[in-house]
Amino acid sequence: MRFMRRLVSAWLGMILLASMLATPLPAAELVEPTPDEVAADLLFVRPVALGSIIVGSGIFVVGLPFTIPTKNLSLAWRKLVVEPAKYTFTKPLGQLDTPFSMAEQPDL
Repeated sequence: MRFMRRLVSAWLGMILLASMLATPLPAAELVEPTPDEVAADLLFVRPVALGSIIVGSGIFVVGLPFTIPTKNLSLAWRKLVVEPAKYTFTKPLGQLDTPFSMAEQPDL
């Protein structure tokens, strides 16, 4: 019993020491995109994303006979049309190297 009490005390002491020495990570700084990133986004990324909306809409229409009976219409609509539209029209300009989180953007 005495050994267990010492073991628990030692573990608690190490956890307390580690928590006091731990420093919080600094918040990620928002870096303004360079002119090259903005130009690449405007000239290449956005037109391709707009094309993905058009292609996704076509696939959605072609797939309607299969998605309606299986009740997957809303999933197909969201993945093929809505998410590419959000990416195209709500993503910050020039943001190329960081992943775009769809959950943080308002619904269209």
